[in-house]
Amino acid sequence: MREPLRQPFTNPFRMAERIAHHKAVTGLKARVRWWQRIVSLVGLLLVIGVLGVMLAFGIGLLVLIGRILLDVIVS
Repeated sequence: MREPLRQPFTNPFRMAERIAHHKAVTGLKARVRWWQRIVSLVGLLLVIGVLGVMLAFGIGLLVLIGRILLDVIVS
C-alpha cells in the first residue's frame, strides 16, 4: 500500500503558499512590528485580568463557604 503524497495544507486565502518561501530573519536584523507589540500587550493584560478575576472569585467563594460553615458549626 502506497502512502499518499504529503502536500502542505492550503486554505482558501492561500496563506500557506505565501509563507512557504519566506526565509525567517534572525539575529540583530530581526524586528517585531509595533502593532504586534500592542496586540501582545493587550493579550497579556487580558490574560492577567481574567486570572485576577478568577482568583478574586475563588477567594470570595472560599470566604463565603467558610462563613457558612462557621455559622453552621456555632449554631
